[in-house]
Amino acid sequence: MSAAAHADAYPSRPVRLIVTFPAGSSIDTAARVLARNLAPTLGTTVIVENKPGAGGSVGAVAGAHAAPDGYTIMLGSVAQLIGKVAQPSVAFDPLSDFTPISLAYRSAGVLTVGAESNVKSVSELVQWAKIHPGTLNYYSGGVGTAAHLLGAIFSSKEDIATVHVPVRLVTDMLPQLTDGVPHFAFFIAPAVRPYIESNRLRALAVSSRERTPQLPNVPTLYELFKDPDLIQESWLGIWAPAKTPDPIVRKLFESTVRAVNSREFKEAMARQDQQATASTSPEEFAAYVRSEFAKWGRLAKLAKLPSQ
Repeated sequence: MSAAAHADAYPSRPVRLIVTFPAGSSIDTAARVLARNLAPTLGTTVIVENKPGAGGSVGAVAGAHAAPDGYTIMLGSVAQLIGKVAQPSVAFDPLSDFTPISLAYRSAGVLTVGAESNVKSVSELVQWAKIHPGTLNYYSGGVGTAAHLLGAIFSSKEDIATVHVPVRLVTDMLPQLTDGVPHFAFFIAPAVRPYIESNRLRALAVSSRERTPQLPNVPTLYELFKDPDLIQESWLGIWAPAKTPDPIVRKLFESTVRAVNSREFKEAMARQDQQATASTSPEEFAAYVRSEFAKWGRLAKLAKLPSQ
């Protein structure tokens, strides 16, 4: 009865939405549109609080240690799962310290080469790499990121010798892609599509299960290799601290689904090459998080991350 009464009164003050990435990032933009549409459905102000650092671990620790009363929620992502896999000592557990509420969006990785490269397909890239072993670099946004692991898994599966080069921004790698060697990169679609459209990068494949609406002529890695390990998507979802009362979880879920399905959020995500996607239930999202955590743990071992 006490929990039900608490849920009936919830929310009676603003809700804080922790974002584990910096202000101005594409994730921050998504968070602010989501918060704006979550506020009227939840019935209170939703305040975005950026807590970047350590690949998303700083914000995750804050979210995990918040009071389980529904007034602090977090925009969790695949980064928290990979962060725990790569560094088990981080002070949060993505499974036991959170109550998953709902997925918010998915985004594909894009395999790109320089537009001046003679390589026009993934098969040509693999063939070039086998003829010139150890010559190719592949770029990602950092060690232990989803893009890093995707590049490592791709290289391992196709038995090609490559060198991982972490960079901070897509623009940091562009000067390296014009020297006649088809160095390649994996970045999420929002980061690279402007360079694809301006003919500085060429997209060879995407890592989603199905082709993306924004790049309909670009095949998926799964299409090409029929290997489910090459289906890798970045995603964001709402998490609450563990032990949040179930009536509050249900209210957060219903409000999140309405916000994710709002026209503004869907259109904003489409402009960023993201696919707005709500879960069917908190339980479904929790099962998805568990399966993703197990998958990334297995792939990190295959990719030979240092901690593995």
